[in-house]
Amino acid sequence: MPKVVAEYKAQARARIVEAASAVFHRKGFGRATMEDIAKEIGVSKGALYLYFPTKTELLVEIQAQFRDRVLRTWDALLEKGDIAEGIAHSMDTIFSGEVDPAVWHEIAAAAAADPEIRKAFEIDQKEDAKRMRRFLKQLESRGRIPKVEDPDTVAQIVLMLLHGTAVRVMWRGQTDDSRRMLVRALRYVLRT
Repeated sequence: MPKVVAEYKAQARARIVEAASAVFHRKGFGRATMEDIAKEIGVSKGALYLYFPTKTELLVEIQAQFRDRVLRTWDALLEKGDIAEGIAHSMDTIFSGEVDPAVWHEIAAAAAADPEIRKAFEIDQKEDAKRMRRFLKQLESRGRIPKVEDPDTVAQIVLMLLHGTAVRVMWRGQTDDSRRMLVRALRYVLRT
């Protein structure tokens, strides 16, 4: 019985996150409400609050799921393949326009005035850095990259390259040029 409850909770959380993503994309983060998200999946607003007490916590979960999806594509790079190309390939949702730049910019701007959103971004950045350091150590231990003398700094540089490329694509729409520049920069930083 407990396994069924756990599976149900995981499915419910996944449905809520999917609905929230759709609503944020359609209405924007600032205009979207918990009621909008509840209507999207046909549940009460109270049911949402059982899983996510705030809209910001939903944002944190959306970011975590996006990160996990990206990192799954990196697992294969631990054994073979062009590391820089593989990392750049994981950003195809941004290069293809699947990620709406207007929503991303709205959330980033809102973080300046909203401590809860800023906290969500801080959580996301810390988790990104932790996961990137782990990934670099795994690449190093498998001989895929040379020894990384300062994994914290290299992890931050790679993350800045990814974030900067995302912003460049969102602002300028220069996907091919941005992708080539990202791959070249990653090869330089990772010495591959």
